[in-house]
Amino acid sequence: VNIKILLGNFSSDTARVLAPIVEKYAADDIRITVNQGLLLKYVPKEALPALFQELDKLNFAEPGFDSVADITACPGTDTCNLGISSSTGIAKELERVVIEEYPDLLFNNDIKIKISGCMNSCGHHHAGHIGILGVDKDGDEWYQVSIGGADGSDAGRGRSSIGKVIGPSFKAEAMPDVVAR
Repeated sequence: VNIKILLGNFSSDTARVLAPIVEKYAADDIRITVNQGLLLKYVPKEALPALFQELDKLNFAEPGFDSVADITACPGTDTCNLGISSSTGIAKELERVVIEEYPDLLFNNDIKIKISGCMNSCGHHHAGHIGILGVDKDGDEWYQVSIGGADGSDAGRGRSSIGKVIGPSFKAEAMPDVVAR
């Protein structure tokens, strides 16, 4: 069972509630996925409805795991001293736009969006089909966009490549429109 977690963040209180649920319905371990989600192994088919109900109580039953709406992003300026941009803020806004304006993309896992808040590339922007890199332009927060990257996963069809930078840099408020285009 794959679980979509917005930016991979949840509280220790939620983790304490989740652990016994996982022990009850799955193997006794939880895997963290490269896209900041969770993977529960060995869930019996007959346990799926009950597990879904328990996960739904934690808001962990949302659709869109590994889809266009499951954006990978580093913490950016939220917690990183090297961060130039709020990659988590842009990720949240883009996920909101996908869910509200393009709900059919919740089930499309052919496009991956990845965001890095600086050149260290912790969000793997260079390997995203749509890659977004926070850049500093005269003290303001801007974003550089690349397309065509691939991380070697199924959506990358087994290939890895670095995306090609397109256009100039874009201001944060323009990013939903830029990504939509």
